[in-house]
Amino acid sequence: MNRMVDCMEKIKKSNLVDEVYSQLLVILASGQYPEGSKLPSESQLSEALGVSRNTVRTAMSKLIALGIVENQQGYGNCVRSMNIGMYANSILPCMLANGQDLAAATEYRIGIESMAARLAAQKATPEQISRLYELCEEAAKYMEGDDDQFAKYDMAFHRMVAEASCNPLFIRTAEMIETMYTTWLIGFQRNHGVEKSHEYHSRICVAIAEHKPQEASDAMQEHLFDVLNKIRSDKEERQ
Repeated sequence: MNRMVDCMEKIKKSNLVDEVYSQLLVILASGQYPEGSKLPSESQLSEALGVSRNTVRTAMSKLIALGIVENQQGYGNCVRSMNIGMYANSILPCMLANGQDLAAATEYRIGIESMAARLAAQKATPEQISRLYELCEEAAKYMEGDDDQFAKYDMAFHRMVAEASCNPLFIRTAEMIETMYTTWLIGFQRNHGVEKSHEYHSRICVAIAEHKPQEASDAMQEHLFDVLNKIRSDKEERQ
């Protein structure tokens, strides 16, 4: 029927407008529809999503209010430009919150955070480097017996790496990941331990402090691939 409606799923949850809005937002953020592209009609979207046209219309009105979609008289709805602020504050949170699973979110983190570590090794200030060391040292105090505190400093370390990258999208991503995944991380580290995570953080910290972009990127990538492999292993055990 249409490449947008072909990749949609029937809405099952109770808050239909929010679910439709979220699914449309994720599709638009993926870049499938460049600026100026015409979107499917309300009837097409209604059929693809299994909801009423009124629900589609209400969800679309939220996208129009954000400035992501524009309604052109006699033409229909089309995509407007999406700047960094709009992406960081509206689209990115929705994408993270609607990730299919933890493995997908971690794969996303591998790409983002390895580049953030590379940039941090090029741009980090002495103050930021000092803070990275402080976070590693604070985490080390809680390696035995206080999973909550270790997870807190673990995620704060990743956020500090993003801040040192000076990239606003990386910073916003790290902030949201910290908010969304800290609770999950506590349980994950109880099952898998914290020693390896701390070793990787120490390597990343040293590489950034010594301004070695490739080493920083490699260490971050290895760290998150280790997390990803454990997530996949846990998933296989539950099946």
